[in-house]
Amino acid sequence: MSTWHELEHELDAWGAAGRQATLWWRDDDAERPGPALERLLALLGDEVPLCLAVVPARADETLAARLATSSVGVAVHGYDHQNRAAQGKKSEFPEDRDPAASKVEIERGRARLEKMFGARLLPLFVPPWNRLADALVPALPELGFRGLSRFAPRRRGQTVADLVEINTHVDPIAWHQGGGFVGQGPALQALVGHLGARRSGHVDPGEPTGLLSHHARHDEELWEFFEDLKRALCSHPAAHWLSPADAFSLRP
Repeated sequence: MSTWHELEHELDAWGAAGRQATLWWRDDDAERPGPALERLLALLGDEVPLCLAVVPARADETLAARLATSSVGVAVHGYDHQNRAAQGKKSEFPEDRDPAASKVEIERGRARLEKMFGARLLPLFVPPWNRLADALVPALPELGFRGLSRFAPRRRGQTVADLVEINTHVDPIAWHQGGGFVGQGPALQALVGHLGARRSGHVDPGEPTGLLSHHARHDEELWEFFEDLKRALCSHPAAHWLSPADAFSLRP
């Protein structure tokens, strides 16, 4: 288990090497405004850019109105976030589903959010449960996407033309133990572990370290952890937050 001191030590190592530890923040399952989303936006403020993954079929117009004057970037989070895997791990777009049907829903979701959010919508696809059939990945550029985000370090040497994959690497929710906070030690271990693996070249050093949150599922302990984490990262000169547009190189 890692500690705040170990995080500081890891960031110091980045700084000593003359490098910046780039990070980005993705929050999933957004549908409408509410107290939890407001708390997240207030916590991040102007210091930490946010990528909000919105479920198209469940998105409410009030969410678009709330974000209209914000700097939040919106990503397409599947279509209706329903599990369609016949067996095994949950997935909206599993390997055994008809790819044509999946493409229709992905395109439908992008079109709906584009109508709702306009230029605030980024050409980024975030599959629910971070799972997407392999056959659908090369189809994403054809469906209007320039970025894909899942979970765990991206695999080297497996690239798709006109598509950038930037994943998340730190998920502090204990999904298999009731959905509460996984704990400070395990959460910091995931963060320090990915930063260290990047610095040493054991994983792709060019992939920013991604924080994953689910604002509607946070307990008080997790909110407090995120407050401490933001403070620690924003105060260290070697840590640098990227907007989703910069993380995925979406600038014109």
